[in-house]
Amino acid sequence: MKKQIVLATIATLATGSAYATKARMNALGQAQDRGSFYINDTRNVFRNAARINQTNNYAVTEWGDTAATNTNAEGGFFKNQGSFSYGVYLGSDVTDQDFGTVSNGYADGLAGTTTGDTYGNANFLDRGNDLDLFFGGDMGVEWGARLHYANAKSEPGAPGATEQKNSTLELGLGMVMGDLNAYVNYTLKDEAEYDGTNAGSVIENDGTMNLGVGYKWMDYTFFVDYDKKGLEYVASTGTAAQTTEQSVLTVGAGYTKEISSTARLFTDVSFVRTSAEDSSATVNDNVEYDKSELPLTVGFEADATSWLTLRGSISQNIFINSFTSKAAGGTVENKGTLANSTDVQAGATLNFGKLMIDGMIGTNGTGGTAYAGDRGVLDTDRLLTRVAVHYWF
Repeated sequence: MKKQIVLATIATLATGSAYATKARMNALGQAQDRGSFYINDTRNVFRNAARINQTNNYAVTEWGDTAATNTNAEGGFFKNQGSFSYGVYLGSDVTDQDFGTVSNGYADGLAGTTTGDTYGNANFLDRGNDLDLFFGGDMGVEWGARLHYANAKSEPGAPGATEQKNSTLELGLGMVMGDLNAYVNYTLKDEAEYDGTNAGSVIENDGTMNLGVGYKWMDYTFFVDYDKKGLEYVASTGTAAQTTEQSVLTVGAGYTKEISSTARLFTDVSFVRTSAEDSSATVNDNVEYDKSELPLTVGFEADATSWLTLRGSISQNIFINSFTSKAAGGTVENKGTLANSTDVQAGATLNFGKLMIDGMIGTNGTGGTAYAGDRGVLDTDRLLTRVAVHYWF
């Protein structure tokens, strides 16, 4: 069981809506990376770039992670100018594959095993200096675009010295037309090179994309999302390529209900199908993994006073909660149910006019059930701390 206690101080808009980006998403049981499928929040611009037209004129900074050595600093600003909106965001780690520490493929991570070859190299240069540029407008149909760019390199002048490079280019497009919204996020390039001990070592993106559509009907929002990640790794010049890929299909519905002028209820249920495969030159190292889940999430948000908002959620897989893993070229097959999937989270907001200072501390993971997260690495229970400053202008 994963428990998360969130302590936040946040400001609200003049309309009374609270936005706490990653902290609020976590407290309501939503994904912190790209935001929610149906709950309004500033984080949603990373899922659908057209959302920039609905949440702008603010600046935000965030920092904190699982260790003091990895502050994961990020932040930026979003501004409206006439019928257009634009924004600049620095340090986003959405879709970061973290090539320097990936030790196994997606299927290895999902299965919680260490079989298979290493799909990474500790000598790869970490991705850094990430930059996201947003631009959107409203011409009857709201539209938006996001361009993500990152580049890092180390080229020592000494003869025979190690050279390292890492470059990324991603494009996100989105639209909102009344109750209908659609989006696509596609990685055009994401690769790292290392020319040291293993000359010609390369790991690169192999078709990573995220696309989806949603439709709002009364208090309900129906959504379909498809997320695919792929990597190809070459240990050194002349060696066979090793590939790893993961796809996640999510089909579900979210429900938002204004219980009163000061309280809101959020509920969603979705079918989630995850498939992953790692392939190498040695058939016995090949790993396959499939997971089927039906998570139900119930969250609430209530204005206890004019200066305090409380929120929390609980989620758990119901009815559908199984996995199948295959190793050694399919000769070894394991089946079963996933470990306890109950997830309880809580949060709070203190309002200081247009300024919000958000803080979070708790555990973040899967209750012992391994899975491949956005960075494609094994993710288990861990301590998480985070602080954010949010200002509306």
